[in-house]
Amino acid sequence: MKILEKSQPKIPLYASSPNLLAKWGYWAGSIILTCVISLVPNNASCLETISLKQYSDLNILVPSRVDLTKLPIGKVFQVNHSQFTLQFFFNNRDIFGFIFKRKPNIGIIAHLCFYRSCEETSYDLRKVVAKPQEPPYDKTFFSVKLPSNLQYEFQGLEFLPYK
Repeated sequence: MKILEKSQPKIPLYASSPNLLAKWGYWAGSIILTCVISLVPNNASCLETISLKQYSDLNILVPSRVDLTKLPIGKVFQVNHSQFTLQFFFNNRDIFGFIFKRKPNIGIIAHLCFYRSCEETSYDLRKVVAKPQEPPYDKTFFSVKLPSNLQYEFQGLEFLPYK
């Protein structure tokens, strides 16, 4: 007489270890994330470190009227005007700068121009960077933040003295 053995039901491999599927998903996710990070270009970062040092050789000298479309990205620029000296960094959105010296009776205006030639239009943005007769007259940090709802880009930048 043949003895009937109770056969054990076959359990799938992923069900035999409940954490196996979770571990596999963790490793697959890690590998995919590593591949995606390695594909991102080296120049794509959310923060860039810049240095505004007085009269550094690494600065690019520019006139007080600049065509923003031709400026190299990630560089510091220096403006040597007869009334003031300043350095600025433009990240295609905002301007950050440092005024090294200016005459006490002279203020500075940052004029962001719609056109490269900086001719006056209603789309231009003018911001006072330093007011005349108000200290500090040197070693002053400034920033020009562009409006967040702006529907166009500026093509020119001009730093102007005013009294």
